[in-house]
Amino acid sequence: MQNIVSILKIVLPLIVSLGIGFLARKRDILTPEAIEGMKTFVMKFALPAMLFGLFFTAEYSLSILLFGVTMFVLGYAGLGIGFLFKKTLDKRSPMLKYMTTGWEVGMLGYALYALLFGAENLRNMAMIDFGHVLFIFSGYIAALYSRIGCTRKESLQALVTNPIPWAMLAGAALAISGVSRALAPSGVTDLIQSLCDFIAAPLSCVILIVVGYGIEFSGKNFATAALSVLLRVLVCGALCAAALLFLGAFVPLSEAMRWAIVILFMTPAPYILTIFTTNEQERADVSMSLSLQTMFSVLLFIGITIFVL
Repeated sequence: MQNIVSILKIVLPLIVSLGIGFLARKRDILTPEAIEGMKTFVMKFALPAMLFGLFFTAEYSLSILLFGVTMFVLGYAGLGIGFLFKKTLDKRSPMLKYMTTGWEVGMLGYALYALLFGAENLRNMAMIDFGHVLFIFSGYIAALYSRIGCTRKESLQALVTNPIPWAMLAGAALAISGVSRALAPSGVTDLIQSLCDFIAAPLSCVILIVVGYGIEFSGKNFATAALSVLLRVLVCGALCAAALLFLGAFVPLSEAMRWAIVILFMTPAPYILTIFTTNEQERADVSMSLSLQTMFSVLLFIGITIFVL
């Protein structure tokens, strides 16, 4: 009985939050504009604040550089696999080749990991995510912008104006330079961390409501969506195994860190894919694919929760 209660403490907030978002769309309780506002809050304020706080107070070693380089390379490896099978995948949907890489950590991964391991351990996910973020805002975004006719300058502008990588870099720079340690005796470091924690406090709930709002199913796009799930199981499963084996060979991985890697790789493709569609058919394919991938990720997470507890 105690084990069931422990599982429900993690799974129930997940299901209820997703359900609130899903019902909010079905019953027109929240408008698309309201959801966009919630997304903006997450991506411009709450998530950068959380990441800055995590990197500002982190202890750094060469292993963090190894994590970053590994995820950066694996991101490109996944993108390469997608383009290797471009001709085959394009017959079903031109967007499928972009779904073999990229992981929706910001809008889902952090929320899931915090539910299972607590916000105090989110640093594990952040360390794994750092190299992935650099990949997303370099090669991945550049590839997506190029398909809709944008220049390299415009893709670079997307990186420069996004606060997430800058929050990570700023926090890391201040910690590595010794600023956070120097301010610790005066209590300023704790004050900054408390401020970041306060801004990020509603992050998990807001994210899951937004994700639930976006879940939408349509029978006519199911075959494409099912193929996208199969693609991610095969490609991301292989990349996850490679990450665990490679990193484990050089760095002792704690259980919480191993699950951070697994949870990252099991998240759906980045939700920003919907922005880079060029017609209604592509938008429908991407929307259905991301919805099915999200539900698959949630089911995997529930299975992981039962296994871990």
